[in-house]
Amino acid sequence: MILGVRVADRADLADELGISLQFLTYILYSKRPENCYRSFEIPKSSGGVRHINAPNDDLKYIQSKLAKLIWNHIKQIREQDSIRANLSHAFEKGKSIFTNARIHQRKRYVINVDLKDFFDSFNFGRVLGFFEKNRYFMLNHEMATVFAQLTCYKNCLPQGAPTSPIITNLVCEILDIRLLNLAKSYRLDYTRYADDLTFSTNDKNIINRFDDFYNDLNSEIERAGFKINTDKTRVLYKDSRQNVTGLVVNKKINIDRRYYKKVRAMTNNLYRNGSFTIDGKPGTVNQLGG
Repeated sequence: MILGVRVADRADLADELGISLQFLTYILYSKRPENCYRSFEIPKSSGGVRHINAPNDDLKYIQSKLAKLIWNHIKQIREQDSIRANLSHAFEKGKSIFTNARIHQRKRYVINVDLKDFFDSFNFGRVLGFFEKNRYFMLNHEMATVFAQLTCYKNCLPQGAPTSPIITNLVCEILDIRLLNLAKSYRLDYTRYADDLTFSTNDKNIINRFDDFYNDLNSEIERAGFKINTDKTRVLYKDSRQNVTGLVVNKKINIDRRYYKKVRAMTNNLYRNGSFTIDGKPGTVNQLGG
C-alpha cells in the first residue's frame, strides 16, 4: 500500500503520527521548522569538524514519529514483496560498520570512495519530489511539501535530525542498484555506509581496468546528483592495511591499532584526570562513547 492513500492531508498525518493537528500546525506555520534548530560542530576522528544542525525537542519529537512512520511503511513493503535491503549498512536495523566491513574481508583489492557533501546533496526539492513521485509513497503535492518542511533545514537534510538517515537511504536506493550492477560488471562486491562507498575483489585484472571502472562510477554518481570526493578515493592492496568504515579487513575484522591506542589514552585521561582532549579541544563523554 502506498502511504499517500493513508495521508491525504495534515489531519491524516497528525493521526498517523499520534499527535494533535493543533500541535502539528503550530510547528509548521507558527513556530516554523526553520526556527527550531541549534547548530554546533564536533571534531571528526580523521581531522576537521562536522557541522551538526539539531532540532529542538518539539520538532525532534515530530521527526522521530515521522521517521518511525516511514520505517514501518517501508518495512511492511519489504516483507510483502520479499525485498532484501543488503547494500546500505548505515541507519538500518541489524546493520552496522561490522556488517559493512565483513563483505570486503580477505580481498586482494579494496576500493574506498567518498561522496562529497552528502547530506547537502538532498535539497528541499529533491526530498519533496521523492515523496511525491516514489511509488511507495506518492503523496499529493501539499503533503510532500509538508514532509520536506518537517525534514529540511536551510534547503537540505540536516545532520542531526532523526529523519535524515532514513530519507537519504531511501533516495539512494536507485543509486545503490545501479552501482551494484556496475560492480558486478567489473566482478566487484559493493556496499554503502552513508557517504562511504566500498568495492572489493580478488580479481587481479581490476587494476588494468581501474580507469574504465572509475569513469563509469563517476558517471553513475553524477547522474544521481552526487559528486566524488577525490581526496578520499583509495585503492588498498592486500599487503597494506585495508580499512573499511574504520575497521581493518585484511584477515579477521579488527579495530585499527592506532585508533584503539588513541581511544584508550582518552579513556585513561578521563579516568585519571576527569577530562580528555580530541585534536587539542576538550572532549565530552558522549563523544568518547560514540
